[in-house]
Amino acid sequence: MAPALPKDVMQELFGLAERLATAGHGAKGPLVKAFAEAKGVSTHRVYAWLRDHAGFESGRKLRSDCGTTRLATETLQFIAASVHQSVRNNGISTKPICVAMNIADQNGLEVNVSARRVSELMRRHRLDVKSQARARNHQRMRSLHPNHVHQIDPSLCLVYYLNGRQYVMREEEFNKNKPVALEKVKLKVWRYVRYDHASRTLDVRYFEAAGENQASLFAFLLHTWSQHPKRISHGVPKMLLWDKGSANTSAGICRLLDALGVQHETHATHHAWVKGGVENGNWIVERHFESRLRDEPVDSVEALNASAENWVRDYNANAIKHVDSRTRGDDGQPHVRDDLWNLIAHHPGALVLMPEREVCAYFMRGKEDTRVIRDGHITFVHPKSGKSELYNLQPWAKDFANGEKVRVSPMLLGECLLRVEIDRFGQDPLMVEVEPEREFDAFGRTLSATIIGEERRIAPHTAAQQAAKLLAQAAYGEGTSLEDAEKLKAKNTRPFQHLNDGKGVVAHTHLGQAELPSRLLPAGQDAKTAELELLRAERAVRQLTLVEASKLLKQRLEAQGSTWSAETYRWLAQRHPDGIPEDQLDALAAELTGPRAGQHRPLQLLRAAAGGE
Repeated sequence: MAPALPKDVMQELFGLAERLATAGHGAKGPLVKAFAEAKGVSTHRVYAWLRDHAGFESGRKLRSDCGTTRLATETLQFIAASVHQSVRNNGISTKPICVAMNIADQNGLEVNVSARRVSELMRRHRLDVKSQARARNHQRMRSLHPNHVHQIDPSLCLVYYLNGRQYVMREEEFNKNKPVALEKVKLKVWRYVRYDHASRTLDVRYFEAAGENQASLFAFLLHTWSQHPKRISHGVPKMLLWDKGSANTSAGICRLLDALGVQHETHATHHAWVKGGVENGNWIVERHFESRLRDEPVDSVEALNASAENWVRDYNANAIKHVDSRTRGDDGQPHVRDDLWNLIAHHPGALVLMPEREVCAYFMRGKEDTRVIRDGHITFVHPKSGKSELYNLQPWAKDFANGEKVRVSPMLLGECLLRVEIDRFGQDPLMVEVEPEREFDAFGRTLSATIIGEERRIAPHTAAQQAAKLLAQAAYGEGTSLEDAEKLKAKNTRPFQHLNDGKGVVAHTHLGQAELPSRLLPAGQDAKTAELELLRAERAVRQLTLVEASKLLKQRLEAQGSTWSAETYRWLAQRHPDGIPEDQLDALAAELTGPRAGQHRPLQLLRAAAGGE
C-alpha cells in the first residue's frame, strides 16, 4: 500500500488529475512538470502519486520491446557468475557489478547497458546475490520413531577449569583473531550433544581434553546410549548423522558403529542444516544450562556433568518452573519431549540396548601394549616413524603415579598419535590421545621441560567485560562501584553472593527434584549382529566332559610331580558326574596337589567307590 499524503497535497493531486483528464495533446507533460517543481519531487514521483492515489491512467500503450534488453544473455550470465564467485560466507559479495562489467568487457563480451540496468536484469532473472542465497529449497525430513535417527555434535564450551576453579571464556579475549589466548588453556571443556530426531529429546555431557578425540566420543556414545537414572531416553539408534570430524570418522568408532548395526552418515560440505536439530540443541544447552554456571559455579567437570544430568532430566520432562521446554512440530501442538520418546513403546524392536563396555571396547582396540610411566613420560616405537618417540602425560598427572603401567596402542591418525589408557580407582579408565614431543634443544632435551632456576607462571585471567552500574550493584551488592565490580570480576568472584544471607543464589542445584510422571518402558532386546554374536560365542565358557577333564587334569598333575590314579578318577566322577566347566580346571588341580590334598577324598568315599569295607 502506498504511503498516505498530506490532506492539502491530496486535494491538489485530485485537482491535477481533473485537469489532465481534459488537457489536450502535448499539454499534460507541462502540467505534471509544474506540479513536480512546486512540490520539489520528480515527475516520476508525481505520476506514481496520480496512479496510486487518484486512479489516473496515462493511456499510453506499452512499448513493443518492453521486458527485453539489448544486453546479450551470455554477457549477463558472465557478470552474474563473476559477482557470485566473490560471495563470502556471510552472503556479502566483495566484487561490485561495475568491476564484473569491466572484466566482461576486457574479455570480448559486449557490455552496452549501465550498471544500474545490469543490476535490474540480474534481479529479474534471479541471478543476484540475494536470490542465489535463497535458492536452496530444503526438504523437510521426518523419522519413523524414537531411536530411528540420532544426531551428535561436539563443540567447544565457554567454560574451562584451572587449579580447581571455573573460568568462562570472554569473547573479547578468546576469539579467532587471538589464537594465543585460546592456546593458554591446555585442557578445554568440550560439549557433546545428542539429539533424537523423532522426540527432540536432548542429552549432553562434558569432557576435558585438548581437542576433539576418539576417546571422548567413545565415552559419550557409551553414556548417551546406555540407560541412566536421570533420563528415560536410551538405546542404540538405527542411523546416526554427524559431520566429518576426525574423531567421528576414526576407524575404531566406525568399527563400533558397524558392529552395533548403526548406519552412520556424514552430511555434505556446507550442508550443516541436515543436522539442524542438534545444532539447535547446542544453542539450547548453552542458553538454558550453561548460562546458569556464572551465577552458581562448579569446580570440576565431574560436578558439571552431575548438574547437567539433572538439567537433562528436567528439561526433557518440561519440569523446570517458568521454563516451557516443550517442542512444537509442524502440527503446531506443544509436546513434552519425554512423552514423545515414550511412544517408542508402540514400535516393537525400536529399543535396542547398548552392550556392555567391555564388548564395545573390543572394537575400538587393535594391537595393545603396556608402558611404565617415568617422570610423567613414556616412550614407544611408533610403527609410523619406526623409532622411539617420547610422549608427555603430565597434563593427566592427577590420574597416575610414576612407575605405573598404562596400556598403549598406536594410531594411524595424526603424526605418530598414541592412545593411552590409564586405570583410575573407582572410575572408568581415562583414555587420552597424545602426540610425541617434537621440539628439542641442541642437547637433546625437550623444550617443554622446566628450565632450572626459573619459574613457570600461569598467565593471569583478565577481568570480565564491563557492566553497567545497575548490573554491577545487582550482581555484587548495593553500593558496588563500577571499578569494584571490575576487580571482583577479575578475581572470578561469585556474583549474587550477598543474597540469601550470604549463601548466594541457587541456579541449578534445585534441578532434579521435580516429580515426574510414572512411565512403563517396554522390555528392550539385546543387540544382535553377526559380530556381537561371534564375540559372545568366543567368550562363553566351554563345558568339558568327564573324560576330557580327566585327560587335562592328569597332564597338569604329572607336570607337577603328582600321580593320577583310578581313585582320583572315581573321586572326580563322584564329585562332577555331569562334567566340569573349563575355567574350574586350575582350582581342581590346585586342590589335588595342594598341602591339604588328602582331605578332598575321605577313606569312606574311596572305599565306597571301590566297593570295599
